[in-house]
Amino acid sequence: EWLKSLTAIDQIILLIIYGVCVYLSKITLKSLIDYYDIKKEHSKFRIRFRVTPAALLGLALFYSIIIYNILDDMFEIIP
Repeated sequence: EWLKSLTAIDQIILLIIYGVCVYLSKITLKSLIDYYDIKKEHSKFRIRFRVTPAALLGLALFYSIIIYNILDDMFEIIP
């Protein structure tokens, strides 16, 4: 019911926030993988990690909750 009561502008705002959060999570996961590679000195025996959709969207959900709460306190336009 809550989602159906949102206007088009509200849905666009939420999609933009989530899109930014997906991008932030991709950067975070890529940075962690690069950090791991540097720590292992790019050994051929290291575990090769990759960014999976579950990790990407899970971290994006975490980021979106944090950013939504921050923006909700700052602005009144957030649904």
